[in-house]
Amino acid sequence: MGEIMKILGDATDEIKQTVDSLPNSDGVTSGNLTNVLYWIYAAGGIIAVAVLVYAGVKFLMSQGEPAKTKQASQIIAYAIIGLFVVLLAGAVTAFISNIIGGAAK
Repeated sequence: MGEIMKILGDATDEIKQTVDSLPNSDGVTSGNLTNVLYWIYAAGGIIAVAVLVYAGVKFLMSQGEPAKTKQASQIIAYAIIGLFVVLLAGAVTAFISNIIGGAAK
């Protein structure tokens, strides 16, 4: 376990050195880009929840017809997968932003 922590520490130091050596741009900062991405993720999450509600209504309105029930179930499955992808993208963005933000300090 100690070796893994040493390797991670070395990798973090290397990332810090690389980020510190980058030229400072006056354009889009990582904070602004992260904020824009979070807004996009929020919109994606809202859309996924709206699709889940739509699919739930569609499921209830299917009146037991197998084709309509199957279609609604597929929409629910895809909406859940989409919501998971949005949450995972947000987590990855937060992780990378934390590494870059921590390295820039």
